[in-house]
Amino acid sequence: MDAATDQAIDWLVRLDSGHASDDDRRAFAHWLRQSPGHAQAWAMVQQRLSTGVEPALVQLRRQGGGTASLGLQALVAPIPKAARRRGLLRGGLAALLASTATAWLVHRQTPLTTLAADLRTGTGQRSHHRLPDGSEIELDARSAADIAYSDTRRLVRLREGALLAQVAASAPGQPLRPFVVQSAQGTAQALGTRFMVRQAEGSTLVHVLEHSVLLTSLNGRQHRLQEGRSAWIDADGIRTQDTAHLAPAAWADGVIDVRDQPLGEVIDALRPYQAGIIRISPEAARLRIFGVFQLARPDQVLQDLVDTHPVSVRRWGDWLTVIDVRDRSA
Repeated sequence: MDAATDQAIDWLVRLDSGHASDDDRRAFAHWLRQSPGHAQAWAMVQQRLSTGVEPALVQLRRQGGGTASLGLQALVAPIPKAARRRGLLRGGLAALLASTATAWLVHRQTPLTTLAADLRTGTGQRSHHRLPDGSEIELDARSAADIAYSDTRRLVRLREGALLAQVAASAPGQPLRPFVVQSAQGTAQALGTRFMVRQAEGSTLVHVLEHSVLLTSLNGRQHRLQEGRSAWIDADGIRTQDTAHLAPAAWADGVIDVRDQPLGEVIDALRPYQAGIIRISPEAARLRIFGVFQLARPDQVLQDLVDTHPVSVRRWGDWLTVIDVRDRSA
């Protein structure tokens, strides 16, 4: 998602929170006038909410106490004339916005950036694959990988998401070929049989379930990671992580297993299983969570969190979910 759309969603949430001040409204008007891109992003949010999401609009009206809230008024209002005078709607912008929203919906279900990958999964999907040498990999939801085996190396390039590798030993009489998973930040070479690799934004998480893995970062640093340990690879090198309270490969069993972890990490694990956008406030993200949650039922996970923790969940149809700390004055 581009920055302007990200900001437009933030404005939607702020304006419809019931706590927007006059300063907030003036700041929004200033933001809208700042750039044609801002107005275009706001128009796409309008288009997305006004097409086939009538229950969300009804919800917004209810939140406004029987009258249209500021957020609803903004969503159904035309784009400001100033933006229109700049030619924003010329040349078929309406069609562009519709196609952009459609492409976004498709991308949330099946990532468009990984359509050419050898192996891939969509939102809410996991898949199991047996490789030519007998090794097996499990792909998490919204993940993609390429298989590049050669005479000297068994290479798996992780494009996006996460995979769990069960590595087969080289056949008797065959030359030894290292099994390597490559991410954007470095490589993980199997020195045993079972490990997980997750491609995050700007970093890679590796967790070893059996034996050990040799990690190599792009700057040449290496670290032998032992069974039961985790490490992050990033631009600065390799840093190990205490895994006493972590179960980073639990997704392979279809669950999120959290033991005194921040709610933000729970939501990160849930996002590949939810087609819409999930937003969480910094305050809510810091809440500590215990429990085992079923990935196949993301809506139930959110409801369980509301029932057992001081958080609130607001939804705009199936498109946007916002999580915040519960208003204690309510």
